[in-house]
Amino acid sequence: MEYNYFNVSNEDRNKWEEICPPGEYRTISGSEISYLLNPLLSKDLTNKYASVLIAGSATSDGIVYYMANGNRVDNPKNMIDQMPFGLAFIGNITSGCACLIQHGDWEGRSIPQPEGFWDNISASGLASIFPLSELPCEPSGKLADLKINSQRDAFKELVKVLKNNVGE
Repeated sequence: MEYNYFNVSNEDRNKWEEICPPGEYRTISGSEISYLLNPLLSKDLTNKYASVLIAGSATSDGIVYYMANGNRVDNPKNMIDQMPFGLAFIGNITSGCACLIQHGDWEGRSIPQPEGFWDNISASGLASIFPLSELPCEPSGKLADLKINSQRDAFKELVKVLKNNVGE
């Protein structure tokens, strides 16, 4: 796995909560993620996201962890990859550090494109409408109801990395 760290000392918790309250998840199109992730991540990267799963998890000690897990097509490998980005808020203040995980190794992080993927993408021109098996069927819900292991594993990996930066 490769970890890229970012300074997020000026990040606004309210804009994350507007999209996804703590204890919940949301699936949004890749084009909607620029509101949260730019300028933290380059548009060259976020423009490749077909969809993004946002999840927020609060802890008993007041820390809220957020994940924005981008799904992008890796053309050379003909796979759909997850690229999770995470940060933590202590109250309304960020922990100061965020993390992007590249080349993760949890099960389901890269999946082959479903049968008919390229035909449908070519016909529609819209990558964001093709259903992916590693995304929930519902566009939003309680985090406890998110039963997709690859998404949960990505979130667990981010929290593990971020905990080292918030002193837990």
